[in-house]
Amino acid sequence: MDTGTEADQEIADGNRLIGAENVKGPCRKKPGRNKKEAPPEINLADGLPIVLEHFLPGLPELFRKLPEPRDPQRLYFSKELLLMQALMMALTQASSRRQFGRDCVKGNYSQNLSALLGLDIPELASADAVNYLLTKMPPEEMVEILPELARHLIRSRALDSFRLEECFLLAFDGTEVLRQTNSPHCENCLTAKHSDGRTDYFHQVVDAKLVTEPGLTLSLGFEFIENDGRDYVKQDCELKAFFRLAATIKKRFPRLSICALGDALYACEKVIDRLTEYNWSFFLSFLPERIPTLYADAEAKLAANPKNRLVIRNRKKKETCTYSWASNLKYRGKLLHAVYVDIVGDDGKTMRLAYLTDFRPDRNNVVELVNKGGRQRAKIENCFNIQKNHGYNLEHVYGAIGHALKNFYTIIQIAHLIHQLMLYSDLFRKLAGTSCKKHFSSAIKVYETIRHFTGSLAEALRHKTFSDIARLRDIASKIQLRFVFGNSS
Repeated sequence: MDTGTEADQEIADGNRLIGAENVKGPCRKKPGRNKKEAPPEINLADGLPIVLEHFLPGLPELFRKLPEPRDPQRLYFSKELLLMQALMMALTQASSRRQFGRDCVKGNYSQNLSALLGLDIPELASADAVNYLLTKMPPEEMVEILPELARHLIRSRALDSFRLEECFLLAFDGTEVLRQTNSPHCENCLTAKHSDGRTDYFHQVVDAKLVTEPGLTLSLGFEFIENDGRDYVKQDCELKAFFRLAATIKKRFPRLSICALGDALYACEKVIDRLTEYNWSFFLSFLPERIPTLYADAEAKLAANPKNRLVIRNRKKKETCTYSWASNLKYRGKLLHAVYVDIVGDDGKTMRLAYLTDFRPDRNNVVELVNKGGRQRAKIENCFNIQKNHGYNLEHVYGAIGHALKNFYTIIQIAHLIHQLMLYSDLFRKLAGTSCKKHFSSAIKVYETIRHFTGSLAEALRHKTFSDIARLRDIASKIQLRFVFGNSS
């Protein structure tokens, strides 16, 4: 058999690389995943003064205006330094006061705080000195910082695109921040007695958070649920705290258009009367056991009007949503409406969500009312979950004496807001310059989770110093930061 020419045989039997340039073999990729493009290198610490100057320019001054609760004859550290140290502890998500004290000794916090406050700071105060101030500071004064920060964001129109029919969404909900057994924290503790003789002493708080569809949340104020000393007839509760908080919010923002969001606990006559009195719109979770007669009326109207339904297939989530509504429900002299969504997943799981509202639903707006209105109440629960389980340690007792518990709660709310403004704006792209590609336009696209971002920010604040505070403030006054959420460009 002919095996080819002599030259061909030499290629076959000898060095196979000879003549290989004329042979086109298969293109083989290296094993493993493709490498992700690395984001540009920046000093993440520089983002803090820019965000403070751009979104919250009055924060250091608000700290200075707070009353001085300490003995004036024994002052060494200024209260604004101590409060900024407390804020830095929350920004870096220190696991304890002791841990933050160790970080202050090793890190560059003194240089950075000196630049932020414009003060000469030869040394930082101990974590115990910070705690001492917070035990003495009146919490009713401290909490006033939150509405002032929110007021600046509202007036700058940074949040206008998140309104629902000109209303800001304000979610009310309660959460627990402290619980211990057989040992009261203070005389205002709530109590729960068990059948085995144990007694739990705990503290809860009702918060009012302005929520947005993409996930940005900020607190407008809060009210602790607590007993009035140990000689009480009936314990304080979430609804009583809500009425106190709602009155405070109305006093702070008398002209603000608000749509209140609440769970089924708030679906009652007294709450609806108060919301109507304040001229607030509302979405309240609607369950049959909360107002049985009204729920039965709504179900009867749904059955009598089968055309009040809209079916939408969501292919991305692999589910079918059936929206329905019942209008003109009469309840104690008021005209209310109910909106529903029945969700059926391709896996067979079902879920029904129902909301009582004063917005009149129809075929054109029912989807928006449900998804951009009622369902946004879950954002406040997501916020509590982040603050408890993603580094903020909301349930950790940073301070248990005096007013420390309430004041640390305020500090955590401020820190979380600053993190969100850094994470969800296009600050990262502005810091990186024009060379930064579009898919690195915000920190959330680079770091993907708030825990990853806060860890990187803590390292930057600990080991780096601000580039040039005057230049950074000048940049903040000239640029326009915009919100960038999720994977949107």
